[in-house]
Amino acid sequence: MKKIVCSFAFILLSLTGRSQVCTVIISHVINGNQVQYYGNSPDNPSGWSWFFNGGNPLTSSIQNPMVTYAASGQYISALSVYGGPNSCSSSISNATDTVVIVSTSVQNEVPGKFSMNFISSPAPQFEILNDKTQNVKIELWDLNGKKIETVFEGTLNEGKNSLFMKTYNIPSAIYILKLTKEDGTLSQRFFLE
Repeated sequence: MKKIVCSFAFILLSLTGRSQVCTVIISHVINGNQVQYYGNSPDNPSGWSWFFNGGNPLTSSIQNPMVTYAASGQYISALSVYGGPNSCSSSISNATDTVVIVSTSVQNEVPGKFSMNFISSPAPQFEILNDKTQNVKIELWDLNGKKIETVFEGTLNEGKNSLFMKTYNIPSAIYILKLTKEDGTLSQRFFLE
């Protein structure tokens, strides 16, 4: 798993003094056909406007969206920021990023090291097979790239671990369980009834 950071700072003097160029930073983590994008700006903008060529969703207004790509290939994303204390101008405060999707499946296993499987009955449960004791963070995301909640954060022992999910007030839909561990990230897509 690799994390790529692209940073663009544009310097432009406005004749009116009303438009502000703000620094826009895009980074991403690729897992199969899903990309977790991260937007950042030291200028603290109040708005985020993403466009994902070939992605689902096609656009997003959240700071850190998750995007799914249906086919392998090279895809360009763009982020503009606006507002905030520095009055960032969306027309001049922007950056682009390129990702290459090789696989169109969500990775739920690193052979011989780590695996994660969803079991729907009698209650939503995940079985995680761990090759060593390590700290992990497990988060629940929707398909629009919105984090729903942190399911677990702590130490998982070597071997088989079973985790039950509390699903109160979570509507039926397809979700992504993202597991971040010491040496990478795994994702598992599942349907919650």
